[in-house]
Amino acid sequence: MKIFTLAALSGMLLATAGCVVIDADSHEDWDASFSSGAERLYSADISNNEISVRVAASGCTTKDFFDVDVDHEGGNTFEVELDRERRDYCEMLQQDGERLTWTFSELGIPNGAKVILRNPVGR
Repeated sequence: MKIFTLAALSGMLLATAGCVVIDADSHEDWDASFSSGAERLYSADISNNEISVRVAASGCTTKDFFDVDVDHEGGNTFEVELDRERRDYCEMLQQDGERLTWTFSELGIPNGAKVILRNPVGR
């Protein structure tokens, strides 16, 4: 994932009331660096039979952008990996990302199971 500095993006960024807008045509540069795979998560919480994560987003990211790989490790233990399948090309960068939640039920994990998240967490 490319990291852009304000100086590098001058002319492309427009700061407005708590959000940053990027020229929609700039996504062409991102395609070359994008590779699907284990998404780096801003944060993650596994509780109440749910997996809730914050991911990088530009205004349109939904759960449909991710493939969720669930592996039964034996007993009552499951490993989960979230793999981003599509880029979000909307124009509003969300500094805190988007919160997405999957229930154990929708992932085929029994309530009360031990879940290990394989994604890296932290910015």
